[in-house]
Amino acid sequence: MDISIKPNYREFLAENLGICCLFFISIVGMPLSRVIDSQYIQIGISFCSLILAVVLIVRYIMLTAVIWIVGNSTLSRIQGVFSRHTDYIELYRVVDYRESQTFWQKIWKVKTISIISTDKTDSFMSIYGVKTTLPLVQIIRNRVEKCKQDKRIYEITNQ
Repeated sequence: MDISIKPNYREFLAENLGICCLFFISIVGMPLSRVIDSQYIQIGISFCSLILAVVLIVRYIMLTAVIWIVGNSTLSRIQGVFSRHTDYIELYRVVDYRESQTFWQKIWKVKTISIISTDKTDSFMSIYGVKTTLPLVQIIRNRVEKCKQDKRIYEITNQ
C-alpha cells in the first residue's frame, strides 16, 4: 500500500511567517498612510502589499505542488505546477534518515525528514511539512528493511 504525503499548510506559515507579518503590516498601514497626505507613500505601500501578496501566493503554490509517495520498493517525489518532474529512490539504496525541526516548525508542529541514499542522481531527498504525529521515519525504515530482505542485500560496515 502506497503512502502519499503532501506538505501541511502549517509548513507555509513556518517558512513564511516574516513575509506574512510584513504583508499584514502593509495592509494595516495603507489606511494609516492617508494621515501623511502623500500619494507617493500610499502608492509605495500599495505596491509593497501587492508584491508581498504575489510572493506569498507563489510560495504557497510551490509548496502545495509537491507530493511524496512511499511505495513498497520506491520513494518518489512528484513536483511541478505547469510541468511535472518525478524523482525516484529505490528503497534498498536508502542508508540514513534524519528528522529536523526549526524553531518555527516546532511551534507549528511540523517537521522535515531527510532521506540519504547511495543513488547517483538523487542521493538526498527532503520531505518537508510532515505532521510531527506521523511516524514517517519508522514507516520508511520498516519498508527499507523489508525491501533489503526481499532483494537479499546486506550491509557490510567497518567498525
